[in-house]
Amino acid sequence: MRRLLPILLLFACDNLVPNDNQQIPSEEELSFRIEMLDERNYGMVLDGNGDYHIDISPNHQSIFKMKGITGSSRTERITWTKNKSYSWSNGIVVDDYWLVNPSSYTREGIGYSMIGFMAEMIGSSVIIYGHYYSLTDSVVIHIQ
Repeated sequence: MRRLLPILLLFACDNLVPNDNQQIPSEEELSFRIEMLDERNYGMVLDGNGDYHIDISPNHQSIFKMKGITGSSRTERITWTKNKSYSWSNGIVVDDYWLVNPSSYTREGIGYSMIGFMAEMIGSSVIIYGHYYSLTDSVVIHIQ
């Protein structure tokens, strides 16, 4: 049974990976933008400059969602990065804190990624980047 599990996983995930035989859209056909969603109602305002101002919990991680819109009907990959590095510690080990999940796949032109802010980030700002083929979009987030 153990030998079958990796094979089954490959077939189960087949529809998530873009088909290499499909033609890559031309630059003129590509479109991409990202935005942030506050589905848990922590508090979020979009100012006149397009920057997000969010309220997060001083006691625990606050979860928001990033939304990437490609306009493509195909399953496509979006990668996510940030402009700052963060560390997390459990008191014994210190490790990188990913803040935003590094990749997602679209369905009907929309892909989502989770973003988790820690209380230690209050009073700072971060830029989140979404990457789709050669296109990059970004949002500035001010954490309150």
